[in-house]
Amino acid sequence: MGIYVVSVAEEDRADSEIRGPVLAALDGELERRGLGPVAERPAARAPGRRPGLLGRLGLRGRPAARGGRADGFAEKADRPYGAFEALCRAQPDGSRLYDALLDWELLVPADFGGVLELSVPAEPGGDGARVRSAHRAAGAARRLAAVLELPDCVPRDAGPLALTGWFAGPAAERAAAAHPGPWQESPDAAYYTALYLGAAEHALRHGRVIAYG
Repeated sequence: MGIYVVSVAEEDRADSEIRGPVLAALDGELERRGLGPVAERPAARAPGRRPGLLGRLGLRGRPAARGGRADGFAEKADRPYGAFEALCRAQPDGSRLYDALLDWELLVPADFGGVLELSVPAEPGGDGARVRSAHRAAGAARRLAAVLELPDCVPRDAGPLALTGWFAGPAAERAAAAHPGPWQESPDAAYYTALYLGAAEHALRHGRVIAYG
């Protein structure tokens, strides 16, 4: 099981307990600020995505992760966060990068600075959901990817659990040999950089909210 970073499907609005109320509150706040509401767009092929990648990773036909769909985003957040947090804070504007990538419960495809605070929780028993911009998260993650010299072969948005499977299999070892760089010295930081970059790009590409599930 564990925790996943997932895209929220449009049908989740029918959930009467958690997802439905928080999505309704989110739409209301975005509309009040002239930013919304968030509307899911038709799926589009990711730039540079190679056909058959899921098949090569052995993931084609596997059920989507909890909270995810076959055409959605879903990756595990089950690695230690320490190296990634340290990488964020080591940058000249580290607090801003940290907040953009880690200080949220909902990531949305709307461009705004800072955080939106909702009165409705994003998880059972939680406080009001904190919402940040996928535009800002994508920009922060791209900066970290440049610092780590993250190679293009590292999956970002190649289907549910593509990144999880890539790091757990021989592809990561082959990439480390072919593309040496800072990324291989801190695999946890590289993993979360690719994960949050993929999540933010998925949100922007498909018009979907990203959440933990």
